[in-house]
Amino acid sequence: MDSDLLHSLIADCAVALAFCALMMSLAAVSRHPALRGAVLYAFGHIGFTAGASLFILMLDAGVPASQRPWIAWSALLASTAGCAAMVDGMARLLEDPRRPRITLVASGFAVVLLLSALLPWPSIDPLKLSSDLTNSLGLVGLAVVLLRRQQAPYRVPAIAAGACIAALVPLYAIGSVQQWTGSGPVLVPNYADWVWLDLALWNTINLCVMMLASFRALVVFVRRSRTDALTHCLNRSGLEDELAMLAMRIPPETPVVVLALDIDHFKAINDRLGHAAGDVYLARFAQAVQSSVRQSDRVARIGGEEFIALLVDAHPEAGERVATKVLEAIRRLEVDHDGETIRATVSIGIATGFGLGSFEALMRRADRALYAAKGSGRDRVCTAGAGETTGAATRREVSR
Repeated sequence: MDSDLLHSLIADCAVALAFCALMMSLAAVSRHPALRGAVLYAFGHIGFTAGASLFILMLDAGVPASQRPWIAWSALLASTAGCAAMVDGMARLLEDPRRPRITLVASGFAVVLLLSALLPWPSIDPLKLSSDLTNSLGLVGLAVVLLRRQQAPYRVPAIAAGACIAALVPLYAIGSVQQWTGSGPVLVPNYADWVWLDLALWNTINLCVMMLASFRALVVFVRRSRTDALTHCLNRSGLEDELAMLAMRIPPETPVVVLALDIDHFKAINDRLGHAAGDVYLARFAQAVQSSVRQSDRVARIGGEEFIALLVDAHPEAGERVATKVLEAIRRLEVDHDGETIRATVSIGIATGFGLGSFEALMRRADRALYAAKGSGRDRVCTAGAGETTGAATRREVSR
């Protein structure tokens, strides 16, 4: 047995274990379901690597699979299960909407290929043939999943991994052709060189997968840094990021509406029922607000019970309609907590303008309109007067 070959296979298995440990660490830190797909892929890669290594060692030693059937079957089961797990794990990681169908097809092929190894193939090693077919079809499935992901920042590593897979498929497919015909094209004359090429391509693929998983985790971390954990609305930092991006995209003449919202007598809820009840109500309040605004609108929590809704490309009439819808939704909102039903109302201030260059001024006007709504009895909408700069606000009470 070639000692260099043995050492390279041992190193490949060690790299597969280290890769799996890294994916498990990344998934544990991110705590996002998609990263579990990276872990599943990594475990599948361990099985695939172990199975392929066993076959390579048997071939290098000149031992037919029929003479060591239990070793060959162990290798076939490991590589087949590994291929199916890699395809399913990649679909999970990239959140492919067709993952259930992809998993079903991959599992079906795996079962068919395993059963084909039981058939009597004249002058053909059925276990080795099944292994080569499994490797080839598994890689094709993996490439399909990868190349479907074209969005930034996943596009470049997905294409790079797909290119490496495109180079691997002929290596495995030609092994199947040689099993069927007893001859075939020779891509790599020396078997040791074939192994080294195989290892180099797989290491490149796994590097790309690590990049994909890292990008996915980065998206999760950025989202968490921009989102309020309790209400899942934007936080102040997230609102500032959205404003910066919108300011670069929308022209200065775009009509903008800002709604300043404040839950009436929220402190009484905390004092009477406790902060846990207040948190439950805040979460439900935020859901009601987000359900009432347009899909393109941004909602941010900027204080304890204070929220901002930003409506871009919205005229004053649209802002008033949205505010009225929010007001009525909160009037209907009832939250049950520990046998108590929590009800509250909301006061809303509206300010309108053009573009986002003067967003701070819009915020101040919306705040003043909110204070006017509070001072007028709460549970109502007040709109800042057009061109108002001194704090005056036009009261518009929405009737029940």
